[in-house]
Amino acid sequence: MLYRSLSVLAVAIGLLAMSAIAASAGTVNISVGTQCLPCTYSITVFGEIHQPGTTLTVHTTVHFTSQSTGIVTTVDRDISVTGDANGQYNVTVPDIPSPVDCTDTFDVSAEAMLMFPGGFIASGSFTGATLGGCSPPQGKTFSIGPSSMEGHLLIRPGDWISGGYSFKFVNGGHAASTVTVSSTLTLPFRCADGTTGQFVINLGTHDYFVPAGNTDWQPTGDANSVLSWAGSGLAPAGCGPGNIMDNSKGAIFEATVSQNPDTGSLLNWRFKYRDPNAKGKGNVNCLDTTDPRRNKADVCGASWSETVRDP
Repeated sequence: MLYRSLSVLAVAIGLLAMSAIAASAGTVNISVGTQCLPCTYSITVFGEIHQPGTTLTVHTTVHFTSQSTGIVTTVDRDISVTGDANGQYNVTVPDIPSPVDCTDTFDVSAEAMLMFPGGFIASGSFTGATLGGCSPPQGKTFSIGPSSMEGHLLIRPGDWISGGYSFKFVNGGHAASTVTVSSTLTLPFRCADGTTGQFVINLGTHDYFVPAGNTDWQPTGDANSVLSWAGSGLAPAGCGPGNIMDNSKGAIFEATVSQNPDTGSLLNWRFKYRDPNAKGKGNVNCLDTTDPRRNKADVCGASWSETVRDP
């Protein structure tokens, strides 16, 4: 499998304040970086608060525009920053699963807002960077679905969507092998005006070592375990800001799989997905182990799909 890192896009945004008070209070800069495999990106915010020890929120927005389709995927994320003894801050959030297909070429733009008490904001924007063009993962590709184990979902922009899978060797005569899985979760939707679309949650690339002769479900057979989730992402505003996306057809799981060494043995696969907010359980990321809600079966204990054998 080809690993090629894209150079970090250092988008230093010197931001002008919206008021004299905000201007004197601090500044914010943002940078965005990407990596091919696993297909992830990172956000770095840095600047000055001018008040050592003060903790504020930086609201970041990153836009990914596909050069092949023109589709824009937008991701919002709040980052907490604290001024050091000199009033400086520098925080990086790494390894965020990319919301776009990294084999495509896409344009990136970003904005950041440093939120001050009293409503003052330091803000700015950047456009013009081009990323992507990663080589596709090697192996055999298959899909499962659409499968609607979660029923009829009303998905809101900003909902955490989590996806996961498990697999096992069909027979116990295989040699020890590392199974590499690159996968995505696709959710189709319909808008109130009748238009349709879909969005993709990138579940990333993961390696799983399976001992010789092992036929247990990997990485776990427990649907309530955090290990059963491979990746998560935020739902876009596919029907416009604040509008609900009606998902009645379920989800589609697509994976590219390879074995090293190649045992020649086939694997059985199943997948699952979850939008806790659409179930009335709060906006929970099922991979966030710091959130005690994710441990509850009615929040993140999604059902498995049908089992499919890879080709």
